[in-house]
Amino acid sequence: MGSTYKDDHHQPLLDSTSPIPVQESHQVFHLRGDRILRINKLTWNVFLTIITVLTSVLMNVTLPLYSNSMTKDGGSEYPVLLLSSMWFPFFFFGLVFLTKFLSPSMSLRSSVSNRIMILVGFLNAINGVLVVYASSTSRTPAALQAILSTSVIPFTVISRYILLRKGVSKARLVCTGIVLIGLFISLEPTIFNIDGNGGGGGGGEHLSNFEKFIWPVIFMFGFLPVGISNAVLERELKKGETESLLFLAWAQLYNFVFIAALFWTDFIPRFGASSSFHDFWENLTYGLKCQYGADQSCHSAVGASWIFILGYCSANLMIFLLVKYAEGAIYLVVVQAMVTPLGALFWTFFVPTPYFHWDPHFLQLSTFFIMLGILIMVPAVAMYNYFGIKEEKDLKRQLDLQSEDD
Repeated sequence: MGSTYKDDHHQPLLDSTSPIPVQESHQVFHLRGDRILRINKLTWNVFLTIITVLTSVLMNVTLPLYSNSMTKDGGSEYPVLLLSSMWFPFFFFGLVFLTKFLSPSMSLRSSVSNRIMILVGFLNAINGVLVVYASSTSRTPAALQAILSTSVIPFTVISRYILLRKGVSKARLVCTGIVLIGLFISLEPTIFNIDGNGGGGGGGEHLSNFEKFIWPVIFMFGFLPVGISNAVLERELKKGETESLLFLAWAQLYNFVFIAALFWTDFIPRFGASSSFHDFWENLTYGLKCQYGADQSCHSAVGASWIFILGYCSANLMIFLLVKYAEGAIYLVVVQAMVTPLGALFWTFFVPTPYFHWDPHFLQLSTFFIMLGILIMVPAVAMYNYFGIKEEKDLKRQLDLQSEDD
């Protein structure tokens, strides 16, 4: 995180209490220039993986609560996008200045070009607009959303190959396939409406045949910017000099700027929900009142919004660290594939409507499929991480042998 963490592969350092060099398989944590912690790389990757999954699940389960509490019947989803994204830069720039205090050597001049940070912010904004607008179950059935969201994996693989000229080994490709199998098994209750869990349909009766086709396509291609962004992040964050936290802060600032600039999408007929500036302003002011507790009819939005914002910021921070310190973009999306079944498992303990409350119903066939999917996915993710570290060591060994021959 910024210069707080140093990868010894890029900058070997001597331990302050020992003349023995720190091994290259360790990450080092600094506090105001003094080393205080050294973590094994495998342990560090496992930690980042677990925290990334947990924070992503938090973001995943609070988004519908936040959206439902902020949106009137037939209202716009745009205020949810705008009012949440405005807080992301404050969170990350706050972390930047905190890290600068803890590690004064951290540079506040980004090594990443402004053009790249603008690109990442733009891709995030496009992803948010396309997915949020298409995610209404009256446009894209819930079961289809669960399946189409996995398109981020092939989009990332393809983008990574085109932009970085990096493929994936057979062993890790097999692990990715096993993760997708586990994901499909966990989604079967939704796809086949087992125990009435989700169902394969949605409203959509008012849609034309073309709209029934185009909305799922829009939803699916909403993940293409994520795939491109993941590849760009890997390219930039794998550079040893990149200040990842500063990069993230600027990217989130540009993300908010682009979301604000895309307000006009809410006026597109049959896409947005505003037919006039009066409708747009009414939806926006209603969202403002809900988020800050000024309207008692949607008071639940206060807690849901801040928990979602915290979950989003924490998940994005962990995503950046995972891309920077773990195997890369493909490992990230493999890890994120676990969020869907874990989110579904969460909702076997709670019910979101008519208000969020405890109502466990996990002794069902649908829960069995979810648990089976998770049991398949977890070891596959662990093996993907293992093969990634093993291949990295093998490559380093080959480079060392070549340097000795030279």
